[in-house]
Amino acid sequence: MIRFERATVERGGHVVAEEVSLRVLPGQSCAVIGRSGAGKSSLLAAAATALPLHAGEIHVDGHSVRREPEAVRRKIGYVPPRMPAWPGIRVDEFVELFAAAGDLRGAGLREAVARAIEMAGLANRGHEPLDSLDDGHAKRLLVARALVHDPHLLLLDDPFGGLDPLERRELEQLLADAHLMGRTVLAAVDDGELYPCFTHLAVMREGRIVAEGPADPAAFAAGRRFRYRLTCRGRAEDAARGIRGLAADVRAVDLDHVEAVIDPATVSPSRLVAEVVAAGIPVEAAGFHPSWTAQLLD
Repeated sequence: MIRFERATVERGGHVVAEEVSLRVLPGQSCAVIGRSGAGKSSLLAAAATALPLHAGEIHVDGHSVRREPEAVRRKIGYVPPRMPAWPGIRVDEFVELFAAAGDLRGAGLREAVARAIEMAGLANRGHEPLDSLDDGHAKRLLVARALVHDPHLLLLDDPFGGLDPLERRELEQLLADAHLMGRTVLAAVDDGELYPCFTHLAVMREGRIVAEGPADPAAFAAGRRFRYRLTCRGRAEDAARGIRGLAADVRAVDLDHVEAVIDPATVSPSRLVAEVVAAGIPVEAAGFHPSWTAQLLD
């Protein structure tokens, strides 16, 4: 659906994304993670035709970003990191502008606008000014606006930034629904977290993609290990003794928590939990600490 071929992007005379090659297939949902300044936003902006390519190529559904920008824009829905500052414009007018740009007219335009506003949870607020929206509704409206012309590909820059946990879950569901409807999703995620709505992951560092694969720690385990933590109230030392033969650097952090360093390709986290439970030690919680995707950025 979208293919980057040695794509290089410059900003202000500086290379911000260099010779990036990445492919996201139809129906996949891929998160590009990396620290601030890694080049994620610039890469997505180039795919959305908002920034020129310095070298290489990007194809969207077979169309070249360089040679066919209009065709590409009809295929994509682009969600910038924040709502533009357009004082005085109403919610419905904002969506109508982009629906019209997507060649929607008449009844089709009105239906698409109403559907997008409802999707954003703003069914009764279409006549309110755009700048009256809180961060959660503004982000949902940006996503709904991007979907108004029924694009095949959804590009999202920092979709979860500035949202509280409830707003994040609501946006996750909105993206999961878009994915289930057969759309391809590519997102730049700043906080290093991998949300359940993504099927694939790419890691970007200093302008380059350094790793990619399915959203499974085992797919990224080659040559590295991850820290894993179990919560066993008052039994951390006992739990540590039970798993020392399975993992490296096993230690009781305190009375309640035990940490281990594992290679998920050879020892699954579920096996650690099973061993502790089999020894008669209750496990209250277990998980990578911090998240395995955040550890990829270390």
